[in-house]
This record gives sequence, structure tokens and C-alpha cells, in this order.
Amino acid sequence: MGIIGVIIFITIVATFQKLLRKNESGFLHLLMCFMFICWLPIPFVIYLKMKAYSFLFIGALFGTLSLILYIITMIFQASHLSYSARVSYEDKELWRKNDDWMLNGLLGGQVELLAGFLKGIWVIILAVAFLIDGQIVFSIVSIIYSLFTVLYLLKLLDTSLIREIRILKIISINTLVINLETSSWFLLLTIWLKIKQ
Repeated sequence: MGIIGVIIFITIVATFQKLLRKNESGFLHLLMCFMFICWLPIPFVIYLKMKAYSFLFIGALFGTLSLILYIITMIFQASHLSYSARVSYEDKELWRKNDDWMLNGLLGGQVELLAGFLKGIWVIILAVAFLIDGQIVFSIVSIIYSLFTVLYLLKLLDTSLIREIRILKIISINTLVINLETSSWFLLLTIWLKIKQ
């Protein structure tokens, strides 16, 4: 399943410019939904591989919850964008505003940041497990990825607070960064699972 998810990710990277030019962003989000579905078993498969560390069960719950949030968000975004593309000829400006409102408000933004934060907690727990298990390389990689947890939390606070906090404004994290970080993380875990077979 992990490899299929990686193949879908490579397909997305190879075709996303073409899909965007053809106004097929709804289909692009559907592909991302399938990609996250393929990765859904990974947190618990890793837990079963390293069952000696019972605290990994909590991490697996956080990892699974983050993937479920990504899946729900992607399918709602896919539905909205597909519908929007079909009817936007009536009033392009209205639908551009609706797309922005839906994607950055109701169906995206904070949900994806929360999913990233929950994934980050799982990454931290995995880093500890890898370290205890003597898997230094994967532990170091996990520690590097866990730094994104702070970014997700700060950006989540920034988007949630009405009152502006200057230090939060300097943090820049966009959807491309989120998608690359998440996809490369699951690619690394898929490689780890193949090594541990």
C-alpha cells in the first residue's frame, strides 16, 4: 500500500502542472485522497513491527488520525473544486472568492495544519522509538522531520488568533511545503518497512 501511495505521489508531481492548466484541481485532490488512503495502514504496521515499545501505540493513533483528517479534507476539497469548475462560467469572480473561502477557511487551512501537528507528535514518538532501538539514521531523520511540528503548531496559532502576533507572521509554510514534507516522510517510512521485511 505504501508503494502504491508513493506511485500516486510521483504521478501527482509529474502531472500537477498539466492538471492545473486544464482546471482539474478537483481530480488532483482526489488523487491526493487516494494517496493518503494508501498510507493509512503505515502507522499501525510500524507499531506492529516495533511492538516491544508499547508507547508507539499512542503514536500510531496520532499518525492514523492525521491521515484521516487529510483524507476527509482532500475529498471535500475535491468535491468542491470539481463542482466549482463546472459552474464557474456563470460568475468566475464569485466562484474564485468561494474557492478561496472554502479552501482556506472551511475545508483547508487549519484542518491540514492540525493534521500536520498530529503527524508531528507521531514523528516525535517514532524518533524516540528509533533511538531506543539503536536505529540512529532513522532517529536523526525523524528528529529533523519533527521540527515541522513546531512550524505546524505556530502556523495553526497564527491562523486561529484574530489578534496579530508579530512573531507568528514571519513563519511561512505553504501547501507545497506541507505536501512535500508529508509525502517524503511516508516515502522514508515505506523504505524503512521494505528494509525491515
